[in-house]
Amino acid sequence: MEPNTQQPIQPNVANNPLHVMSPGEQIICNIKRHPIGLIGVYAMCGILLLVLFTVVGILPHFVTNLTTTDKMYAFVGAIGLAALILLFAWVAIIVYNGNRWIVTSDSITQIQQTGLFQKQTSQLSLENLEDVTFEQKSLIQSLFNFGTLKVETAGEHSKFQFPFCPSPQKCAVEIIQAHEKYMSDNINVNQQLNTNTSVQAEVAPNTPPQFPPQA
Repeated sequence: MEPNTQQPIQPNVANNPLHVMSPGEQIICNIKRHPIGLIGVYAMCGILLLVLFTVVGILPHFVTNLTTTDKMYAFVGAIGLAALILLFAWVAIIVYNGNRWIVTSDSITQIQQTGLFQKQTSQLSLENLEDVTFEQKSLIQSLFNFGTLKVETAGEHSKFQFPFCPSPQKCAVEIIQAHEKYMSDNINVNQQLNTNTSVQAEVAPNTPPQFPPQA
C-alpha cells in the first residue's frame, strides 16, 4: 500500500476533518495503516467461529437426550454468537482503518480513532518540524515494508507516532521534502516582501514643504 500522490484540495472535500486548509494547500500523502495489522483480528475471529460451530456440531454426539427444540435453540444461539463475533471484527476494522495521517504542504494532521464513535485529531505545522524518523525492527516488517513513523516537534505534544505505517521510508522522505519546500517558500516570500518594501521606500517622491499663503 503506497501513499496517495499529490493532488489539489477541493473546497468541499472532507479528507481533513479539521477543515482548516488554506487556499492553495495541497495533500502530499494520506497515510493509512498497513492491512497486516488486522491479521490478529481475522485470526481470532476465525478461531472463535471454528470453535463455536465445532461445539455445535459435536454436541448431539455427547448429549444424546437433546430434543429437536433443544437443537434448534443451540443452533440459533450459535448464530447469535457468530453475529456478535463478526460485529466485533467489523468494529475493530473500522477503528483500525480510522487511524491515519494527512500530510499537506503546510501541516501534518493526526487522526486517532480509539472507538467506533471516539476520534481525536491534532495538527502541527511543518514550520515546527524538527525530526522525522522511521523504524523497522523485525524481518516481518522489512518483508512486508511497514514500520513506525515518528515526527518530533517543539511543544507540548513533542512526538507523533504512527505504527503499521506502509512504506515508512518513502513517507518520511515525502514529509522531509514537504518541510524543506515549506521553509524555502516562506523564506522566498519574506525576502520578496522585504525587497518590495525597500523599493517602495526608495521610489517614493519627496513632497515639497507647503507654506501658508501670505496675506
